[in-house]
Amino acid sequence: MNATAEKMTLRIGGVPSNMIMDMWPGAEPLLARVVKPDTGYTLQSVLNSLQLAKMQLWVVNDFQGVIVTQIEDRPAQRILYTLFLAGDNMSEWIDGWCEIQDEYARHNGCAAVEFNGRKGWNKIGESKPEWKAIRTVFRRELN
Repeated sequence: MNATAEKMTLRIGGVPSNMIMDMWPGAEPLLARVVKPDTGYTLQSVLNSLQLAKMQLWVVNDFQGVIVTQIEDRPAQRILYTLFLAGDNMSEWIDGWCEIQDEYARHNGCAAVEFNGRKGWNKIGESKPEWKAIRTVFRRELN
């Protein structure tokens, strides 16, 4: 396979909870970029939740990226929430991830997908210095 064809190949897969420890050495350094104290999580708490299948781990192209999701049952609807997303060259795989997350969400009866991001994802809060923007939530309704 030539370099161009390899670059076009996108592999994103969910990791079964019984295989989390096998994948953790590749996932942990990427997650360490985004699992910060202000998120309310630690790497250990994320690992524990993944092992208990309370969260889901997704791996992009042999650890070019990782995503951690959680299905939330809210009073009015079920949501697929992306808690953490980290990796390199996201522009190469983010669209593919969006397709996969939508399919997974629909399969699990979710009405929408949401994610949070660091301040760089959105500039909300800069005009109000008394507020500390620690994360932003983006939402897309599923039809």
